[in-house]
Amino acid sequence: MKRKNIFIYALLLLFASGCAGSRFELRDWSRLPDEHYSIPPYAQYLAPFKIALDPGHGGMAHMPGYKRGPTGQREAIMNLNVARYLKEFLEAAGATVVLTRDADVYVSLVERVEIAERAGCDFLVSLHHNASSNPETNFAAVFYHMRPDSSPVSLDLARNIYFGLVDALHLPQVSDEGLLSDQYIYPAGFGLLRRSRLPAVLLESSFFSNPDEEERLTDKTYNRREAYGIFLGLAKWAASGIPEAELLQPRGISREKQPQIVYALRDGVTDRANRPDRPLLLYSKSISLKIDGRQVPVTVDLKSRRMLCTPADSLKNGEHFLQTELANLYQNHNFQRTDTLVIAAPTDSIHFTMPQDSLPADGFALMPITLRLFDASDDPVWNGTKIRISADRGQVAPQQTTLRSGQAIVLYRAPMSMGIAQITASADGFSRTQAIKLVPAGLSWTLAGVVTDDSTRENLENATIRLDDIPAAKTDYRGSFFFSNIAPGMHVLSIVKTGYFRDERTVQVTPSKSILLDVQLKAVFSGSLRDETLILDPSLGGYDQGDRFAGGLTAAQANLQLAKTLAARLQWAGAQPILVRDRDQGIPASARIEAVNSIPGGIYLKLTYRRHDSDSVLVQSTIYPASDKGARIAAAIDNAFGRLPKTRRTLLQNTRIPEVTLTNKTAIEVMITCREPKIQGRDFPAILGGLVQFYKNERVTEQKKRIPAN
Repeated sequence: MKRKNIFIYALLLLFASGCAGSRFELRDWSRLPDEHYSIPPYAQYLAPFKIALDPGHGGMAHMPGYKRGPTGQREAIMNLNVARYLKEFLEAAGATVVLTRDADVYVSLVERVEIAERAGCDFLVSLHHNASSNPETNFAAVFYHMRPDSSPVSLDLARNIYFGLVDALHLPQVSDEGLLSDQYIYPAGFGLLRRSRLPAVLLESSFFSNPDEEERLTDKTYNRREAYGIFLGLAKWAASGIPEAELLQPRGISREKQPQIVYALRDGVTDRANRPDRPLLLYSKSISLKIDGRQVPVTVDLKSRRMLCTPADSLKNGEHFLQTELANLYQNHNFQRTDTLVIAAPTDSIHFTMPQDSLPADGFALMPITLRLFDASDDPVWNGTKIRISADRGQVAPQQTTLRSGQAIVLYRAPMSMGIAQITASADGFSRTQAIKLVPAGLSWTLAGVVTDDSTRENLENATIRLDDIPAAKTDYRGSFFFSNIAPGMHVLSIVKTGYFRDERTVQVTPSKSILLDVQLKAVFSGSLRDETLILDPSLGGYDQGDRFAGGLTAAQANLQLAKTLAARLQWAGAQPILVRDRDQGIPASARIEAVNSIPGGIYLKLTYRRHDSDSVLVQSTIYPASDKGARIAAAIDNAFGRLPKTRRTLLQNTRIPEVTLTNKTAIEVMITCREPKIQGRDFPAILGGLVQFYKNERVTEQKKRIPAN
């Protein structure tokens, strides 16, 4: 007994000495740990994932000061080296990896996202290193897009990667804000993260502007160490399990307007052991369901692993979007996905609407018929409801269709024989018949037609039909229009639609025969500008009028005149021009940027005149560095100006213009330095011509992408 006590006492002394000695010894944090690059067992959980690695920048070696450290070492090469090592680690763990670039080449932000999405990647990691005007700054940061709840999976990835980087690199500084929203840098976030529909993070692993760090980053051993830290962060994220919610019912279409919605829940951890009897490791309060963006009450049964919801109110017929969110005990979130629930209560009534209840039996009379379908609650049925239409006399087209905006339009053409025509519409087993009287020609006559695009044969909706220069009708979505019993004689018929050349013709109306027209409109500029959004910003204004030209015209006034002239022609061509200012007012750059960023889509064009007492003209286009789309727009505008005599052009890439740098659009400033603005004779046609050529090229490129390779 005594010997046993002595042994226990000796163990206690050993433990105490260990606690008081090296076990709690404070060591230099900046000392890098010994290298070891083993693949830990928990990294096996990365195997199911396809991961996009995006080495930032590339292809800009010709720009001396672009993304370089104190001795000129390029960030693009550092990023690529880390990406290659990280790919190696991930593939060793069984993951599938896609690189957005594997050489020192330029790849646009749009292309980087498209590469990841086309490959079917689960998430994207963009690899960068940072720079600061303070050479002592050196810490790691990981960016997620906008807000923490914008993409919880992105934040989960960012959190794990961040601590992996901190542990691996032992940088001299650890930021209090290692996890950052990209909104902290740009109001609308980073271009890459903003464009990605996948969970995505952007790493700024360290500062190459720090001389010591730049030297380390040129060492591939150090690149490998950084990659291993990122790899371990990703492996720990995957090992923590990814919860999932799977929609069990209803699947596809529900005929009930208050269906019970059932989801199967998985925590991503216990299901690995194939033990359905074990309780789910989920935070029950984290489990939520949104229907069309609104959170609804749910019942959660962790034992049966189910989430249930019966909507409190009837859902409207049509598509509804379900989104679930849940987190497991490691606080990993599920990949956000949207399930589509279609409510399609059966058709209970069909309403016919016709311009008139009779047509001349002359074989030419054409009349649109509108069908509206309702369920038993008098709600419009689902747009996807299939409708069959038939006529016992004459012709009806199409014979099968679906609803659009709650209605269907069919075209009925009268036969040559008189009597009663029966038009029958059927949907969901319900049918209704409408009679049309076919009367002798001469008692009634019609003028009708269909308007289409001359190249695509697409039906043109909302074209204005002018009769004797008076707006008389609009085409429906079938492109059809209809008049009856117009006074006999000669009439001028005009068809006008924004983005198309006007069609004008003279028609001879006689009671003996109806007129049926096939109108094909020619698109302005081949439709290259149709529906494109262009934000035009006439610079200066208010107290800041800029240079003054001969005759008293100021640069601010000339900028506005150019923008308004360009906007009018763009609108005529079917584009959607937006003026940042439409009168003489001073707007700070910050307000201009905010206004531009609030507009969805489009490109931004800042227009600036500057005086120079020379007969030659200098057109200077400035874009954000490495903006591929901006460079293509600028090149098209420059080429258009290049056809003019005594005109020089130059392209600048810099971050000195706030509106170009901080807007969330592809942005270009076009500065025209000249003796005198020539808006109509030189500047407006050249800018418009450049824009037309750019959009034509873009559409050709897009069409080529859609053609499958042999």
